[in-house]
This record gives sequence, structure tokens and C-alpha cells, in this order.
Amino acid sequence: MTSAPPLSPLTTSEALPLDGHLVHLPPAPPAGLATATEVVRDHLTRLGARFGPSSRSWHGSTAAARDPYTPTGPGTGHPYTPTGPETVIGLSGPHHPPGTELTLRGWPAGDPAPFDETTAQAATGLMALHGRANGGPRPLGTDFLSTLAGVAATQALLAAALSGLRGTPVRTARVSVTEAALFSLSPYVAAATAGDEPEEVPSPPYRRAARPPFRSADGVRFEVEALEVQPWRDFWKATGAPAKDIANSWRAFAARHARAASPLITTLAQCAARHSYAELRLIAERTGMGLCALRTLADRRADSDVRYDDDPWELRELPRDDGLPDIPHRGTRHPSLLPLPLTGLTVVESTRQLQGPLATAVLRALGARVIRIEQPGGDPSRGAAPLVDGVSARFTALNAGKEVRHIDVRTAAGRRAVAETVAEADVFLHTWAPGEAARLRLDEEDLARARPGLIYAWASAWDRAPGAPRPPGTDPMVQAWSGVADTVRTPDGSPAPSLVALLDVLGGQIAAEGILAALLARESGAATGRLRVDTSLLGASRVLLRPQLRGLDELPATTPPPTAGFVAPTADGLIAVGAAPETALAATGDPLPHRTTKNAPAQFTTAPSATWLKRLTAAGIPAREVVTDLADLPQAPSLAPYFTHDGCARPTPPWSFS
Repeated sequence: MTSAPPLSPLTTSEALPLDGHLVHLPPAPPAGLATATEVVRDHLTRLGARFGPSSRSWHGSTAAARDPYTPTGPGTGHPYTPTGPETVIGLSGPHHPPGTELTLRGWPAGDPAPFDETTAQAATGLMALHGRANGGPRPLGTDFLSTLAGVAATQALLAAALSGLRGTPVRTARVSVTEAALFSLSPYVAAATAGDEPEEVPSPPYRRAARPPFRSADGVRFEVEALEVQPWRDFWKATGAPAKDIANSWRAFAARHARAASPLITTLAQCAARHSYAELRLIAERTGMGLCALRTLADRRADSDVRYDDDPWELRELPRDDGLPDIPHRGTRHPSLLPLPLTGLTVVESTRQLQGPLATAVLRALGARVIRIEQPGGDPSRGAAPLVDGVSARFTALNAGKEVRHIDVRTAAGRRAVAETVAEADVFLHTWAPGEAARLRLDEEDLARARPGLIYAWASAWDRAPGAPRPPGTDPMVQAWSGVADTVRTPDGSPAPSLVALLDVLGGQIAAEGILAALLARESGAATGRLRVDTSLLGASRVLLRPQLRGLDELPATTPPPTAGFVAPTADGLIAVGAAPETALAATGDPLPHRTTKNAPAQFTTAPSATWLKRLTAAGIPAREVVTDLADLPQAPSLAPYFTHDGCARPTPPWSFS
């Protein structure tokens, strides 16, 4: 196999997908949408867009339409009436005037309640998921859902720009933080609502037991990872753990990613605490167990990818000097054939678990045809409980509607079958281990022979960093290494990765965002060579932590405060409030006695949830009832329209276009 010319990043303004485009931002978005708006601003700027005037009436309408296919504005009979916390972002460009106006909301249309990150985590079930391993519903210490919504809003604008180039201009689009959250957490919702055998998970008051991270004898907190049972057995046996406890803990540990819970036998933690971290590292090296000490935000700040503020995706172009045939231009489509921005485009994937399948689920929701390559006999994840009609509910949530082809990529016949599959495709995405694509002879150069215009994408764990030997590339390990665990803490204040797959979810969304940028670069002519998109869980962590890591540059000795808000029991349930307890009580006319400041949340037990929610909302303070069971989400009157039901509940796509 001949060596390919080196890939070069798209670094010049002439080559960036959004060169010549203007972003129109409001002067001051609502506080609850500030993080999401900043993500949109940052990502569109990195892709080449520049800032234009305020989005207020910038192309003749006020904001996006409620009905995705109903025109709005003067003379249409459907004037737009803003509702609830929202902001308007515009993207205009030379190829599809006058551009697209996107309305970004906190809650779905029609909900005027105050909005913030804490209440969104409560209302979408994320707080309950995170609380499965933390003794009850608990806020994350970071703006996870707002960051997720910013990526989803960027996806909508990129898809709209692509649709305009392909012959169907998109004038308006909309997305809400709530809908983006539900769509991204769909595997958890599907498992909770599976009709055949709903998932069994800890319920209030939630079982508390030992679980990673563990603490060594010299005080080092560390994560462990084993992808097979043998390293697990050998490691814990070497620490002195009883064989029965080792065996009984494996099943819970292996399922912790999917269930967001991992109750382990406490003797494992006790055995780990008898050894120094250096001793445990030696045992891990000998047995094949993965170990990773938790790093702080200050540790992370010194890494080169943070110091140089790398993009969340690496979009690279191979110059057209490789002797391959010309890349065919796909041209335009008749509007009637393009109900969604990616209709007519084909994506091929060879992915597992969550990150890759979620990325292609996003592209499919935007209209693409997705062909899924699975090993002969099918993806093993198909059989993971709970099941719906014999197939895993989690698997179905991510892969419903995709075409499947069973191909053994390790054989010559399988490689030919992959080449035949991508011959008419636009994108190929894989999540193979580093070096595996080259070993299989299925790297970008190999597949370019079958499809010269193919966009080649890889969604990995670590990408290029860290430079030292890397821990296993799973979500908890990347959380531990990247500093995410330093913001997500246990009730006693100790850093600990969330057992919710935060970086897999955000990493999948960012992979889809990078692919959309590459499709736009190809269609606009910004890139004329082959395109490759690399994304990673580590890149997702940079997006999530960017405000905190940037803040450390100014105050290196301090840690940014966690997201404001708290959870309080009421007379009949739990509510989440987006303010300090004393502030919330004072705003409702119930000032807190000075002597009980430390017990402020207990004051809320004096009245039922409905009473407090009414009083807090009237005072302009975000407040929401905490969802403690994900199975309740599709039944909530405000959320029911955003689910479909087919053996389990599946959230609908978070965007709409007109």
C-alpha cells in the first residue's frame, strides 16, 4: 500500500466551511441560555463565520416558526409570538441568502417558566440518572445540558446551510435545551420504558455501596477499567479480595455505563485501600487492568491541547494530487425531495456502544440514509437487557431505522464488501481502536479508491493526547483524566466521574457536528480534496470544560464555582431550584432565619411542591419538580408530544426546520 500525502488541517479562511458567512447574535441572551449561545458562537467562529449585526429582525422576521412547515411573518397569517426563555441566532451566507434564523429555547414551545441548567437537569431525568450512584437526585457540577444544546443548535445551522446549497433554503429552525437533552439521553429513557421487561435500577432512597473511584493507601483516588472479566478477577485477587465478592461485583461493574449505577461489594474498596497507588499500578500492569488517577482542572490546564485551545473536531483535507478520479459534485435536489436537510445523502458506519451510533442517529434524524456494518451474527449489544421484541431497548433507541449489513471486516471478502458499501456513500464513520483502520486496510486512502468524494470520520476516545501511555478509552476513564471528574462530585465533595455516559453522549453529538461541517465544506467548494474528520471523547471534554479551563488562566489558584442550584424535599416530593436556598426563600417572601441558614433546603418541607413552584416562578426564580423515574417522562403533559412509542418510548429529534 502506497503512503498517502500528509493530511493538512483546514486552517485558512478560504478553506473553512463557513467562510463568507455572518453569525447574528443577540446582544444579551437570557442567563439560562448563555452557555448554549456561547457554544454556538465559539463553534461557528472556529468554522470560519464572522459576526454580523444583532439578529433582531435581521432578515425581516422576528423569530423561528412554531410549526416547522408553516411560514410566518407579515402577510402569512401566522405571526410569531415569543414564549418563555429564548434567544434568536442567525446565520447568513453568500450562497443561500437571506439565511437561517434559529430560535434556541430552554423549555419546549409554550412553556414560559424561568429556565436554567439545574432545573433542566431535574426535568429531563439527568439529575435522577446521576443520582443513582450518589444517594439520590443530584445536580452535575457543570453545564452539561446547555453545552449539549449549543452543539445541537450548531448542528441545525450547519444542516440549514448545507440544505441551502443543495437547493432548499431553510429560513427558520428551532431547538430547545429540553428536546436536545431528551434525544441525547434516549437509550436511558428506552431502557426505563421497555414494555417486555423494564430495567431494574436503584430507586429512592437509592442503594449506596462502594463503587469507583477507589482510594489507595496513600490517598490517591483512581478509576479502574476492565473490558473483560479475566483482568478484573486477576487484579482484585492480587489485592486480597475474596473470590466470591470479586465474582458478585463483576456484573454490576460491567453494566455501569448503561445503567448509570454500579453497586459493588465494599470489600473491594477496603482491599484497594491497603495498597499504595504505585503498588496498584504494578498489579494493574501485570493483570491487564486499566487504572487512571483522577486529575484536577489545574492538572488538565497544563496539557498542550488545552493550552493551545484545539478545536473539538479535526477537519483535514488531502490535496488533489493523488491521481484519483475527480470528486463528483452532488448538485441540487428539487425541494419536494428534500423535506430534511440531509435527505439524499448516505452514511455508512462501523461503530459500537454509544458515541458512534448516537452520531449517526443525529445524521439520520436530519434526513440521511444510514447503513450500519455489523459483524456476522450481529452486534452483541442487540441482546443486552431490557429487550423490546427480542432486541435491546438501548440498542433500538440508537439504531432504529438504520439498514444493517453483516460483514466480517477482518477478511479480504469483508474489505471488498465495505468498499462496495461505501461506493455510493457520502460519509464513512468508525470507532475502531487506534491503528485498526490501517491494519484492516480500511483507512481513508483505501476507501477513497472506491469513493473519491467520501468523507472519512473517526470517533475515538483520546485522539492525539495524552502523549504518555493511555488508559482504556472508556467514558469514566476519560472523565477521570480530563478533569471532568473534578467538577462532578459526590455528596461528600469528593471528585468522581459520573456514571452517566456524559462524554459518550457529548462526543457523539460533536462527531455529528464535525461531519456536518465536512459535508458543508465539500458542498460549498471550500475543500476540493478528500476530507477526514477526527473527534474524540477528550475533545468533548474540552468543549464541556472550556469555561472552567479558560477561567483557570485568570485565577490559577482557584476552581470555578459549580452550577448554581440545589435540590430540596418538599411536603410531597422533590424540587430543584436555580438559586441559592436563602435567595430563593427571600424572593418568595419567606426570609430565612439567620440561625438556620445551613439548613435552608429543609425549610421547603413546610409546603407541597406545587405551592413552592408557583411562588418561585412568580418571583422569576427557575424551579422544577425533580423527575425521579425516567419512565414518567413520556407521561408528563409538557413532554409527551416529544416522544414516539414502539415497545419503548423514544424521544423525537430536537430540531425543526421550515
